[in-house]
Amino acid sequence: MQAHELTEAQGAELRTLLDRREQELQDTIERLRNGLATPDASGAGVLDSVEEGDARMMASVDLEQLRRHEAELLEIRHARDRMHQGEYGRCEECDRPIPFERLKAQPQARFCLEHEAAWEKAHSVRSPAAS
Repeated sequence: MQAHELTEAQGAELRTLLDRREQELQDTIERLRNGLATPDASGAGVLDSVEEGDARMMASVDLEQLRRHEAELLEIRHARDRMHQGEYGRCEECDRPIPFERLKAQPQARFCLEHEAAWEKAHSVRSPAAS
């Protein structure tokens, strides 16, 4: 399928998807930050070594989730900046249009599939648009 420029309706749909995901992320980030700020909300004042280890592991997992969600939120904000600049929906590497189907699945996508794969291979951690 040939990539094409986005229609107004497609742009509106993608803005709605970005809005919805941004709100979900903000809510989740707030919840995770609150949980990390008050780790012993259970009321159990004294923990044995196993419980203490479990609590540290869960805090570590929550912290990693928080980092991932914050990174995704930054990608959404970057996508909004590209929208305002008229650059949204175009690959940042080759400037070709990114297919609507890809943007619908990943509205903050910065690259076409070819350049996304190259970026992932070069960075071998995770996509800049992944959550």
